[in-house]
Amino acid sequence: MSAADETLAEPQDLEDARYLLHDPREIARVLQSLIEHRALISAHVMPGGLPCPTALLDVELDGEEGTVLIDGNHQEAVNQRIAGAHHLTCVSQLDRIRIQFRLRGLTRVEHEGRVAFVAPLPESVLKLQRRELYRLPLVPGPVVTVQVPALRADDPPLQARVLDLSGGGLALSVREPDEPRFRAREILAGCQLCLPEGDPLPVQLEVCHLSRQEPLAGATLRAGCRFVDLSAYAEKQILQYIFRVERQRNARERRAI
Repeated sequence: MSAADETLAEPQDLEDARYLLHDPREIARVLQSLIEHRALISAHVMPGGLPCPTALLDVELDGEEGTVLIDGNHQEAVNQRIAGAHHLTCVSQLDRIRIQFRLRGLTRVEHEGRVAFVAPLPESVLKLQRRELYRLPLVPGPVVTVQVPALRADDPPLQARVLDLSGGGLALSVREPDEPRFRAREILAGCQLCLPEGDPLPVQLEVCHLSRQEPLAGATLRAGCRFVDLSAYAEKQILQYIFRVERQRNARERRAI
C-alpha cells in the first residue's frame, strides 16, 4: 500500500477536532458544494461495507435541523440494502480535500421518477487534506508501541501496540481489562511512543473512540487517538519513520514484480 492509496475508514477512526465540522450551517454549505460540483459520492452500506456510488441531490436546512437527499441505485437489491442499513459511510473529494460523513435513518422516497433516500443532516463532516489523511498500517509489520502511565503508582505502565500511525494520531490495540483507560475524550498524558529506532518520544493522546476489532494477541478493542500538543521534534520523527517504512515497502513490492 502506498501513500496514494486511500482505504475506507470510519469517520470516528479519523476524528480530530481540527478537521471535523459540527455547525449545521457549515455542514450544509459543504454538502451543497458537492451538489454544485456534481461530485461522485462513494457510499458504503454499513454494516458490511457494500460500496455503491451515488450523488447528493438536495440539502435543506431549517434552523439547526436539516435533511439530505441522495440518489438511489439502479439495482433494487442494493436499494433494499440501503433501506435496511444502520448507516451509510459517504466519501467524496472536493478540490483535493477528502469529505467524509455518515447518513443515518435513511428513508426511501421517489424523486423525479427514480428511487432516492432522505436522511437527517449529518451530525458532523470530516474534511481532510490528502497529506493529513494517510495512515501507515503497522499490522502485520514492525512493532510500534505506546507506553501509557498507570493509574496507580504501584501498577506497571500499560504497553499497547500501535495498529496504524499518522502525523495526526494513531490507533492502539487494547485489551478488555484496560478498557476503562480509553474512554472517549480521555486525555492520556505522559505517554511514550516507542518506534523501532531511536529513543521513546513523549506524547500526549486524546482518545477519540473505542471500537471492536478482530482479536490481535488477545486484544479485541481498537482505540483511535489523536496527538495533543505534539512537539515539532516528535512530529518530524514520526513522519520520517512513516516515510522510511513506506519506502521500504515500496522497494519490496517492486522487487516482487
